[in-house]
Amino acid sequence: MPFTFRAPLPVRLAAAAALGLGLTASAAAQTSAPYPSKPISLIVPYGAGGSTDSLARALTDRMGKKLGQPFIVESKPGAAGTLGVTQMVRTRPDGYSLTLVPLSVFRQPYLTKVQYDPLKDLSYIATVMNYTYAIAVPYSAPWKSIQELVADARKSPDKYSYAGSAQYSSNHLAMTELARAAQLQWTFVPYKGDAEAINALLGGHVDIISATSTILPFVESKKARVLAVAGAERSPDFPGVPTLKEAGYPVEMASPLGIAGPAGLPKDIVDKLDSTVREVMQDPDFIQQARMLGVELNYRGSKAYTAWAADTYAKEKTIITRLAGQ
Repeated sequence: MPFTFRAPLPVRLAAAAALGLGLTASAAAQTSAPYPSKPISLIVPYGAGGSTDSLARALTDRMGKKLGQPFIVESKPGAAGTLGVTQMVRTRPDGYSLTLVPLSVFRQPYLTKVQYDPLKDLSYIATVMNYTYAIAVPYSAPWKSIQELVADARKSPDKYSYAGSAQYSSNHLAMTELARAAQLQWTFVPYKGDAEAINALLGGHVDIISATSTILPFVESKKARVLAVAGAERSPDFPGVPTLKEAGYPVEMASPLGIAGPAGLPKDIVDKLDSTVREVMQDPDFIQQARMLGVELNYRGSKAYTAWAADTYAKEKTIITRLAGQ
């Protein structure tokens, strides 16, 4: 007759408890693995091959080497650069899914219905670069300074037109803010991007352009002249060109591009990513690569970036509301 041994109930309960503790300890060991323990995804909300995409790949390549895990860069253009942020709303806050955040993220909620709140749905890690917005004219134009252009435009309302990459883009708003500050009237002609806008300027279809640093090669070849930049400081691409504020017009169109993750990202992960960005941005080779791409680097840590985001979100409402009322 077969015989089956069954341990007393207290022994069996003790064994089960020990097994449960072992499994719990194993799971805890897995979840407490040092961050990062697997590849990190970064969404670039622009097309592959552009200066922003190229800089993101250069940055994440170096970050990956420092962190011991590779980055996977995903290009997701469209929706005015907000697709990455929209995805963060549905993403687990574990530090393995991040996105680049353009200025449009703070502007779009005032222009259309969006599926995110820029202040509630993101953890801001660090800014990486600035877009430079330059006001330029053909090299053969009579204006040698922004003051000369403004004076001429005041005398002839609606005579002059300017090109920009799209309606409500920072290129466009820099010019509307200048028109407001200097009491001007001129006509905006939107194009799909800087390349088309520059062609329109050089072809004589518009008088002025508001563009990013993509205008630089045409300045160097003496086909265009930059009269002013719209940032808080002079651009290293155009060191001899004043800011609009320096020229006497209280206009500043700052456009940092930064990295963020979903809301609730643990502080230790934010700090680790922030410090890694800072280290990479001090690397001379990376700085040189950014210069070759025509990119203006601009580091702002997590705390300062979070404060800047809140301030910018409020300012964008003021600008868009004022423009809509015109």
